[in-house]
Amino acid sequence: SAQALEVRILHSIPTPVADALISRGCCRAPDVTPEALKEVLAQHHVAGPEQRANSMLSACRQEAAKDAWRSADSALSLLKSARPKVTLPCTGLNQLLGNALRGGGLLEVFGLPGSGKTQFCLQLCAAVQIPCDPNISTVEAVFIDTEGSFVPQRYLQVCEALLAERRPHLDPPAAAAQLEAVMRSLHVCRAYDATELYSTIKQLGAFIKGRRRPVGAVVVDSIAFSFRHELMDNTAQRARVLAELAQSLRQLGADHDLLAVVTNHVTTRFGREDTWLAPALGETWAHQASAQLRLEKMDCWQQPGLGRATLTKSVEKAACSCAYRISHKGLRDDGPDGGLAPLWGRIA
Repeated sequence: SAQALEVRILHSIPTPVADALISRGCCRAPDVTPEALKEVLAQHHVAGPEQRANSMLSACRQEAAKDAWRSADSALSLLKSARPKVTLPCTGLNQLLGNALRGGGLLEVFGLPGSGKTQFCLQLCAAVQIPCDPNISTVEAVFIDTEGSFVPQRYLQVCEALLAERRPHLDPPAAAAQLEAVMRSLHVCRAYDATELYSTIKQLGAFIKGRRRPVGAVVVDSIAFSFRHELMDNTAQRARVLAELAQSLRQLGADHDLLAVVTNHVTTRFGREDTWLAPALGETWAHQASAQLRLEKMDCWQQPGLGRATLTKSVEKAACSCAYRISHKGLRDDGPDGGLAPLWGRIA
Protein backbone atom coordinates (compact mmCIF):
# COMPACT_ATOMS: atom_id res chain seq x y z
CA SER A 1 0.00 0.00 0.00
CA ALA A 2 0.98 3.66 -0.32
CA GLN A 3 1.38 3.92 3.47
CA ALA A 4 4.07 1.20 3.34
CA LEU A 5 6.41 3.14 1.05
CA GLU A 6 10.07 2.64 1.85
CA VAL A 7 11.82 5.64 3.38
CA ARG A 8 14.55 5.52 0.74
CA ILE A 9 12.18 6.24 -2.16
CA LEU A 10 10.39 9.18 -0.52
CA HIS A 11 11.25 12.49 -2.20
CA SER A 12 10.76 14.35 1.10
CA ILE A 13 13.54 12.38 2.86
CA PRO A 14 17.11 13.03 1.56
CA THR A 15 19.24 9.94 1.00
CA PRO A 16 21.71 10.49 3.92
CA VAL A 17 18.78 11.04 6.31
CA ALA A 18 16.98 7.97 4.95
CA ASP A 19 20.09 5.82 5.47
CA ALA A 20 20.37 6.99 9.09
CA LEU A 21 16.67 6.34 9.70
CA ILE A 22 16.93 2.82 8.29
CA SER A 23 19.87 2.09 10.62
CA ARG A 24 17.52 3.00 13.50
CA GLY A 25 14.85 0.60 12.25
CA CYS A 26 12.66 3.21 10.51
CA CYS A 27 12.46 1.41 7.18
CA ARG A 28 9.00 2.52 6.01
CA ALA A 29 7.00 5.74 6.13
CA PRO A 30 4.83 4.76 9.15
CA ASP A 31 7.98 3.87 11.14
CA VAL A 32 9.36 7.42 11.02
CA THR A 33 8.83 9.19 14.36
CA PRO A 34 9.50 12.84 15.24
CA GLU A 35 12.08 11.80 17.83
CA ALA A 36 14.05 9.63 15.40
CA LEU A 37 13.96 12.31 12.74
CA LYS A 38 15.16 15.00 15.17
CA GLU A 39 18.04 12.80 16.29
CA VAL A 40 19.13 12.14 12.72
CA LEU A 41 18.93 15.82 11.73
CA ALA A 42 20.90 16.83 14.83
CA GLN A 43 23.49 14.18 13.99
CA HIS A 44 23.85 15.76 10.53
CA HIS A 45 24.20 19.24 12.13
CA VAL A 46 21.04 20.60 10.52
CA ALA A 47 20.00 23.99 11.92
CA GLY A 48 16.67 23.99 13.76
CA PRO A 49 16.27 20.19 13.85
CA GLU A 50 12.91 20.24 15.66
CA GLN A 51 11.21 22.60 13.20
CA ARG A 52 12.83 20.89 10.23
CA ALA A 53 11.78 17.46 11.53
CA ASN A 54 8.14 18.53 11.85
CA SER A 55 8.01 19.93 8.30
CA MET A 56 9.83 16.91 6.86
CA LEU A 57 7.53 14.50 8.71
CA SER A 58 4.46 16.32 7.43
CA ALA A 59 5.76 16.18 3.84
CA CYS A 60 6.59 12.49 4.32
CA ARG A 61 3.07 11.64 5.46
CA GLN A 62 1.47 13.65 2.65
CA GLU A 63 3.65 11.90 0.10
CA ALA A 64 2.88 8.45 1.49
CA ALA A 65 -0.86 9.10 1.56
CA LYS A 66 -1.10 10.80 -1.84
CA ASP A 67 -3.52 9.32 -4.35
CA ALA A 68 -1.45 8.95 -7.51
CA TRP A 69 -4.50 8.42 -9.70
CA ARG A 70 -5.80 11.87 -8.88
CA SER A 71 -3.13 13.38 -11.14
CA ALA A 72 -3.21 10.76 -13.90
CA ASP A 73 -3.21 12.04 -17.52
CA SER A 74 -4.63 10.51 -20.66
CA ALA A 75 -2.37 9.57 -23.55
CA LEU A 76 -4.13 12.15 -25.74
CA SER A 77 -3.52 15.00 -23.29
CA LEU A 78 0.14 14.06 -23.02
CA LEU A 79 0.43 13.99 -26.81
CA LYS A 80 -1.18 17.41 -27.19
CA SER A 81 0.90 18.98 -24.43
CA ALA A 82 4.25 17.62 -25.67
CA ARG A 83 6.92 20.28 -25.95
CA PRO A 84 8.45 20.84 -29.43
CA LYS A 85 11.66 18.91 -29.96
CA VAL A 86 15.02 20.60 -29.86
CA THR A 87 16.32 20.78 -33.42
CA LEU A 88 20.06 20.25 -33.81
CA PRO A 89 21.84 21.52 -36.94
CA CYS A 90 22.55 17.87 -37.77
CA THR A 91 19.75 16.02 -39.57
CA GLY A 92 21.18 12.61 -38.78
CA LEU A 93 21.20 13.23 -35.01
CA ASN A 94 17.69 14.71 -35.13
CA GLN A 95 16.37 11.59 -36.87
CA LEU A 96 18.40 9.30 -34.63
CA LEU A 97 17.25 10.76 -31.31
CA GLY A 98 13.65 11.58 -32.23
CA ASN A 99 11.55 12.27 -29.12
CA ALA A 100 14.61 11.94 -26.90
CA LEU A 101 15.14 15.62 -27.79
CA ARG A 102 11.88 16.59 -26.08
CA GLY A 103 11.70 17.79 -22.51
CA GLY A 104 10.87 15.42 -19.68
CA GLY A 105 13.38 12.61 -20.27
CA LEU A 106 16.98 11.90 -19.37
CA LEU A 107 19.44 11.48 -22.25
CA GLU A 108 22.83 9.86 -21.58
CA VAL A 109 25.70 10.46 -24.00
CA PHE A 110 28.76 8.26 -23.56
CA GLY A 111 31.98 7.57 -25.41
CA LEU A 112 35.77 7.55 -25.28
CA PRO A 113 37.71 10.78 -24.70
CA GLY A 114 37.70 12.93 -27.83
CA SER A 115 34.56 11.37 -29.28
CA GLY A 116 32.61 14.64 -29.09
CA LYS A 117 30.55 14.41 -25.88
CA THR A 118 31.27 17.98 -24.77
CA GLN A 119 30.83 19.26 -28.34
CA PHE A 120 27.41 17.58 -28.43
CA CYS A 121 26.45 19.29 -25.17
CA LEU A 122 27.59 22.70 -26.41
CA GLN A 123 25.70 22.23 -29.66
CA LEU A 124 22.59 21.14 -27.78
CA CYS A 125 22.64 24.21 -25.53
CA ALA A 126 23.12 26.47 -28.56
CA ALA A 127 20.21 24.79 -30.38
CA VAL A 128 17.97 25.25 -27.32
CA GLN A 129 18.84 28.93 -27.03
CA ILE A 130 18.68 29.65 -30.78
CA PRO A 131 15.61 27.76 -32.06
CA CYS A 132 14.77 27.46 -35.75
CA ASP A 133 11.62 29.55 -35.32
CA PRO A 134 12.60 33.20 -34.68
CA ASN A 135 9.18 33.82 -33.11
CA ILE A 136 9.90 31.48 -30.20
CA SER A 137 11.04 33.41 -27.16
CA THR A 138 14.61 32.88 -26.00
CA VAL A 139 15.10 30.33 -23.22
CA GLU A 140 18.00 29.76 -20.89
CA ALA A 141 20.21 26.72 -20.34
CA VAL A 142 22.32 25.30 -17.50
CA PHE A 143 25.72 23.66 -18.00
CA ILE A 144 27.16 21.82 -14.96
CA ASP A 145 30.85 21.25 -15.61
CA THR A 146 32.62 18.62 -13.50
CA GLU A 147 35.69 18.14 -15.69
CA GLY A 148 36.66 21.71 -16.50
CA SER A 149 35.86 21.05 -20.16
CA PHE A 150 33.64 24.07 -20.79
CA VAL A 151 35.45 26.64 -22.94
CA PRO A 152 33.46 29.88 -23.36
CA GLN A 153 35.32 30.82 -26.56
CA ARG A 154 34.25 27.52 -28.14
CA TYR A 155 30.62 28.06 -27.12
CA LEU A 156 30.75 31.54 -28.61
CA GLN A 157 32.05 30.03 -31.86
CA VAL A 158 29.26 27.44 -31.97
CA CYS A 159 26.57 30.06 -31.23
CA GLU A 160 27.95 32.46 -33.86
CA ALA A 161 27.77 29.77 -36.54
CA LEU A 162 24.25 28.67 -35.56
CA LEU A 163 22.99 32.24 -35.34
CA ALA A 164 24.34 32.98 -38.84
CA GLU A 165 22.50 29.90 -40.17
CA ARG A 166 19.18 30.44 -38.41
CA ARG A 167 19.04 34.26 -38.37
CA PRO A 168 20.69 35.27 -41.68
CA HIS A 169 18.55 38.42 -41.97
CA LEU A 170 20.01 40.05 -38.85
CA ASP A 171 22.33 43.00 -39.39
CA PRO A 172 25.66 42.95 -37.51
CA PRO A 173 24.52 45.08 -34.52
CA ALA A 174 21.35 43.01 -34.01
CA ALA A 175 23.29 39.75 -34.38
CA ALA A 176 25.86 40.93 -31.85
CA ALA A 177 23.10 41.88 -29.39
CA GLN A 178 21.37 38.52 -29.73
CA LEU A 179 24.66 36.66 -29.41
CA GLU A 180 25.38 38.53 -26.20
CA ALA A 181 21.91 37.65 -24.88
CA VAL A 182 22.49 33.97 -25.69
CA MET A 183 25.86 33.90 -23.94
CA ARG A 184 24.38 35.67 -20.93
CA SER A 185 21.56 33.12 -20.74
CA LEU A 186 23.81 30.06 -20.41
CA HIS A 187 24.52 29.46 -16.73
CA VAL A 188 27.73 27.53 -16.11
CA CYS A 189 28.34 25.93 -12.72
CA ARG A 190 31.65 24.25 -11.89
CA ALA A 191 31.35 21.24 -9.54
CA TYR A 192 34.67 19.90 -8.25
CA ASP A 193 33.52 16.75 -6.42
CA ALA A 194 30.53 14.52 -5.80
CA THR A 195 29.31 16.64 -2.87
CA GLU A 196 29.25 19.82 -4.94
CA LEU A 197 27.57 18.01 -7.84
CA TYR A 198 24.88 16.59 -5.51
CA SER A 199 24.25 20.00 -3.96
CA THR A 200 24.16 21.75 -7.34
CA ILE A 201 21.57 19.39 -8.82
CA LYS A 202 19.45 19.43 -5.66
CA GLN A 203 19.30 23.25 -5.71
CA LEU A 204 18.50 23.47 -9.42
CA GLY A 205 14.74 23.43 -8.87
CA ALA A 206 14.81 26.60 -6.77
CA PHE A 207 17.19 28.27 -9.24
CA ILE A 208 14.95 27.48 -12.23
CA LYS A 209 11.82 28.70 -10.42
CA GLY A 210 13.55 32.01 -9.73
CA ARG A 211 14.40 32.72 -13.38
CA ARG A 212 12.24 35.14 -15.34
CA ARG A 213 12.61 33.10 -18.52
CA PRO A 214 12.18 29.32 -18.79
CA VAL A 215 15.17 26.99 -18.77
CA GLY A 216 15.14 24.67 -21.78
CA ALA A 217 18.05 22.33 -21.00
CA VAL A 218 20.23 21.11 -18.13
CA VAL A 219 23.55 19.47 -19.04
CA VAL A 220 25.86 17.58 -16.67
CA ASP A 221 29.29 17.02 -18.23
CA SER A 222 30.05 14.53 -16.84
CA ILE A 223 28.19 12.47 -14.26
CA ALA A 224 31.00 9.90 -14.06
CA PHE A 225 33.94 12.18 -13.31
CA SER A 226 32.90 12.88 -9.70
CA PHE A 227 31.95 9.29 -8.85
CA ARG A 228 34.53 7.03 -10.46
CA HIS A 229 36.98 7.66 -7.61
CA GLU A 230 34.61 8.70 -4.80
CA LEU A 231 32.46 6.39 -2.65
CA MET A 232 34.37 3.44 -4.10
CA ASP A 233 34.42 1.75 -0.68
CA ASN A 234 30.62 1.91 -0.51
CA THR A 235 29.22 0.98 -3.90
CA ALA A 236 25.68 0.59 -2.53
CA GLN A 237 25.67 4.17 -1.27
CA ARG A 238 27.15 5.39 -4.55
CA ALA A 239 24.40 3.62 -6.48
CA ARG A 240 21.73 5.20 -4.26
CA VAL A 241 23.17 8.70 -4.66
CA LEU A 242 23.43 8.30 -8.43
CA ALA A 243 19.84 7.02 -8.60
CA GLU A 244 18.68 10.00 -6.57
CA LEU A 245 20.51 12.43 -8.86
CA ALA A 246 18.96 10.78 -11.92
CA GLN A 247 15.53 10.99 -10.30
CA SER A 248 16.09 14.68 -9.55
CA LEU A 249 17.04 15.38 -13.16
CA ARG A 250 13.99 13.50 -14.45
CA GLN A 251 11.79 15.38 -12.00
CA LEU A 252 13.23 18.70 -13.20
CA GLY A 253 12.50 17.67 -16.77
CA ALA A 254 8.90 16.77 -15.92
CA ASP A 255 8.23 19.83 -13.74
CA HIS A 256 9.80 22.42 -16.03
CA ASP A 257 9.48 20.67 -19.40
CA LEU A 258 13.22 20.83 -20.00
CA LEU A 259 15.71 18.44 -21.58
CA ALA A 260 18.18 16.84 -19.17
CA VAL A 261 21.43 15.48 -20.62
CA VAL A 262 24.33 13.76 -18.86
CA THR A 263 27.60 12.56 -20.32
CA ASN A 264 29.32 9.41 -19.13
CA HIS A 265 32.67 7.68 -19.52
CA VAL A 266 33.15 4.15 -20.79
CA THR A 267 34.66 1.13 -19.08
CA THR A 268 35.81 -2.27 -20.26
CA ARG A 269 33.51 -5.21 -19.60
CA PHE A 270 34.90 -8.74 -19.62
CA GLY A 271 33.02 -11.75 -20.88
CA ARG A 272 34.09 -15.38 -21.06
CA GLU A 273 35.69 -15.00 -24.45
CA ASP A 274 35.74 -11.31 -25.33
CA THR A 275 35.73 -7.76 -23.98
CA TRP A 276 33.68 -4.72 -24.93
CA LEU A 277 33.21 -1.08 -23.99
CA ALA A 278 30.16 -0.12 -21.94
CA PRO A 279 28.99 3.00 -20.07
CA ALA A 280 30.63 3.47 -16.68
CA LEU A 281 28.97 3.54 -13.23
CA GLY A 282 27.50 0.04 -13.29
CA GLU A 283 24.23 -1.70 -13.99
CA THR A 284 22.13 0.34 -11.55
CA TRP A 285 22.99 3.55 -13.36
CA ALA A 286 22.40 1.95 -16.76
CA HIS A 287 18.66 1.80 -16.01
CA GLN A 288 18.34 5.50 -15.18
CA ALA A 289 18.46 7.13 -18.62
CA SER A 290 15.46 6.96 -20.93
CA ALA A 291 17.75 7.13 -23.97
CA GLN A 292 21.45 6.39 -24.52
CA LEU A 293 23.65 7.71 -27.30
CA ARG A 294 27.14 6.36 -27.97
CA LEU A 295 29.65 8.58 -29.76
CA GLU A 296 32.70 7.14 -31.51
CA LYS A 297 35.65 8.89 -33.07
CA MET A 298 36.31 7.71 -36.63
CA ASP A 299 38.41 10.48 -38.11
CA CYS A 300 41.79 10.19 -39.78
CA TRP A 301 44.06 12.62 -41.56
CA GLN A 302 41.89 12.34 -44.68
CA GLN A 303 38.60 12.92 -42.81
CA PRO A 304 39.23 15.00 -39.67
CA GLY A 305 36.40 15.36 -37.15
CA LEU A 306 34.39 12.40 -38.43
CA GLY A 307 32.40 10.44 -35.87
CA ARG A 308 29.57 7.95 -35.56
CA ALA A 309 26.58 8.22 -33.21
CA THR A 310 24.72 5.05 -32.23
CA LEU A 311 21.41 4.94 -30.41
CA THR A 312 21.90 2.09 -27.91
CA LYS A 313 18.79 2.61 -25.79
CA SER A 314 15.43 4.10 -26.75
CA VAL A 315 11.76 3.62 -25.92
CA GLU A 316 10.65 4.31 -29.50
CA LYS A 317 13.38 3.30 -31.96
CA ALA A 318 15.43 0.29 -32.91
CA ALA A 319 19.20 0.53 -32.66
CA CYS A 320 20.63 2.54 -35.54
CA SER A 321 23.46 4.95 -36.21
CA CYS A 322 24.46 8.01 -38.19
CA ALA A 323 27.65 9.83 -39.09
CA TYR A 324 28.48 13.33 -37.89
CA ARG A 325 31.35 15.74 -38.28
CA ILE A 326 32.82 18.14 -35.74
CA SER A 327 33.95 21.38 -37.36
CA HIS A 328 34.53 24.96 -36.24
CA LYS A 329 30.74 25.41 -36.53
CA GLY A 330 29.92 22.55 -34.17
CA LEU A 331 28.24 19.23 -34.97
CA ARG A 332 27.04 18.88 -38.56
CA ASP A 333 26.03 16.09 -40.96
CA ASP A 334 28.71 14.14 -42.78
CA GLY A 335 27.36 14.59 -46.28
CA PRO A 336 24.18 16.16 -47.66
CA ASP A 337 21.67 13.46 -46.71
CA GLY A 338 22.45 12.88 -43.05
CA GLY A 339 20.53 9.61 -43.14
CA LEU A 340 20.38 6.77 -40.66
CA ALA A 341 21.66 3.23 -41.03
CA PRO A 342 20.58 0.11 -39.14
CA LEU A 343 22.97 -0.85 -36.41
CA TRP A 344 23.92 -4.09 -38.12
CA GLY A 345 24.67 -2.18 -41.32
CA ARG A 346 27.17 0.22 -39.82
CA ILE A 347 28.97 -1.66 -37.07
CA ALA A 348 31.10 -4.71 -37.65
